[in-house]
Amino acid sequence: MPKAMNPQSIQTPSSLPPQAIIPRRFGSRQEAGRVLAGRLKRFAGVSDVLVLALPKGGMCVAAEIACILDLPFDVLLINRIMTPSCGRTPLGAITSGGVRMLNGAMIDRLHLEDEEIHRAVLKKSLQLARREKLYRNQRPSLEIADRTVILVDDGSSPCADLRNAIRLLRRQHAEHVVIAMPTTCHRAACDLRLEADEVVTLAEYSAPVRAAKWFDDRPPTAAEVRQLLNR
Repeated sequence: MPKAMNPQSIQTPSSLPPQAIIPRRFGSRQEAGRVLAGRLKRFAGVSDVLVLALPKGGMCVAAEIACILDLPFDVLLINRIMTPSCGRTPLGAITSGGVRMLNGAMIDRLHLEDEEIHRAVLKKSLQLARREKLYRNQRPSLEIADRTVILVDDGSSPCADLRNAIRLLRRQHAEHVVIAMPTTCHRAACDLRLEADEVVTLAEYSAPVRAAKWFDDRPPTAAEVRQLLNR
């Protein structure tokens, strides 16, 4: 198990050859957020920039970034829309406010009826509403249109979910989308750079590595997510 390193000693992925493995262990997700904030300091205090987190792992990282850079902070909740029969094939994704995208080619390939699609969307909409209530209570979401969004994850979310998040942000007319993660595999980072305007990482690995391996702390609970949003 690699030992924790001083944040000042970190090597940035851009300075290393592709597929390089960088031994890096963070004491906590908050520590990772502090280091990432240093890479994002050009956004500090800019009025049209906000920080969004993918729960749950991204919450502590994002909250630290938002605090240091004096930026508004919120959570981005998304759900994959799956086939109504077996529930194994993704048909699209949905986020807060009912903003959604559907894979028309997959729907045609599976010969799905409008009623089936409606049921699939409704199921995920209700799940999303329950998560919204759990995390936000009555707190409204932040406006995304015409703003720069720094979307933060701890490296635990699948690349497909991050791609969906970027595309859903585009549908809400985000002006500029920056992905910020402490760790990820190099291939995922390359894929995301095709979707986002920028991808900022502290460490990129030649093969997928479980995010939990690189943090001494655990992801926050639902109650802790609420505390982070309300602080």
